[in-house]
Amino acid sequence: MSATARPPASGADKQIELQVLQQAAEWFAVLRSPGVADADWRDWQHWRDADSRHQAAWARVEAISGAFERLPIRDKPAARRTLDRAAERQARRRSALKMLGLLCGAGIAGWSASRSAPWQEWNADYRTATGEVRQIELADGGQVWLNTASALDVRYTPTLRALRLHRGEILVQTAKTPPDRVDRPFVVDTAAGRLRALGTRFSVRMVGEAAQVSVFQGAVEMSPAGGGPATVLQSGEQRTLHAAGSGPATPASTARQAWSNGLLLAENMRLGDFIAELANYRRGYLDCAPEVADLRLVGVYEVADTDRTLAALAATLPVRIQAPLSWWVRVVPS
Repeated sequence: MSATARPPASGADKQIELQVLQQAAEWFAVLRSPGVADADWRDWQHWRDADSRHQAAWARVEAISGAFERLPIRDKPAARRTLDRAAERQARRRSALKMLGLLCGAGIAGWSASRSAPWQEWNADYRTATGEVRQIELADGGQVWLNTASALDVRYTPTLRALRLHRGEILVQTAKTPPDRVDRPFVVDTAAGRLRALGTRFSVRMVGEAAQVSVFQGAVEMSPAGGGPATVLQSGEQRTLHAAGSGPATPASTARQAWSNGLLLAENMRLGDFIAELANYRRGYLDCAPEVADLRLVGVYEVADTDRTLAALAATLPVRIQAPLSWWVRVVPS
């Protein structure tokens, strides 16, 4: 776990191009994935051995993350088992009570409404606390990961597979072939509109009443809640969906999936943006002083221990951690 301030940079840092460091960080996330395949290990090894700069970048990512110290990289099956056990621990299930819904006599009333009522968030089928990341398996074999402070309902019918994201963020991997072999659309409903998966892996993040959608495989059809024309988002693209329409397509970074493995990847990221993202995993108030907000980071961070991450920033950047109150932490110039 570490960071890099740019500029200034050490002589060793200057020898490792930013693009190569980004590749190393993305390989780190791939190898941490529970579904990593033998081909992924072979491809990573070929990438690492192809260039001395790759080896230097990988050594740096490995050293600053600390995570691979516990993994026997050369023993691929053992490493995969270690990763799988970690994923299984994240996949524990718990059911939320529907008491308020029952008292209202409505169940999940207003499923397709443009806004989620507070009681729907509190009594969602799946919820995560601040700092919690969890994985669930759907009835058709698909998988969903919930990011910190998220709330999700799941409703499968004979004609439709539907999720309702009330708040937070999810990563979805749809099932390739439903066991019942019935062609049922797979949709995610949000305050901004409906997303229909077209055989895909994608993420949805709620920002107010807008939905940020990133597609990593396949495609997603986006239909605004206000009834505007639908658009199709292709693999490698991301858009922000509003009730009245959607914004322009921009490239989707594969690093956006890293949180599902408990990681936060900084790819030449502003310190201010990094702190804003890290704050989502921490109770209380965390902010960054404007004087240091434009420092740039390259690193791999585990979100489960935000205190450790902040300590790493203070050890490697010209910043210090200030706590005016027990619930208020600031990153300020050293």
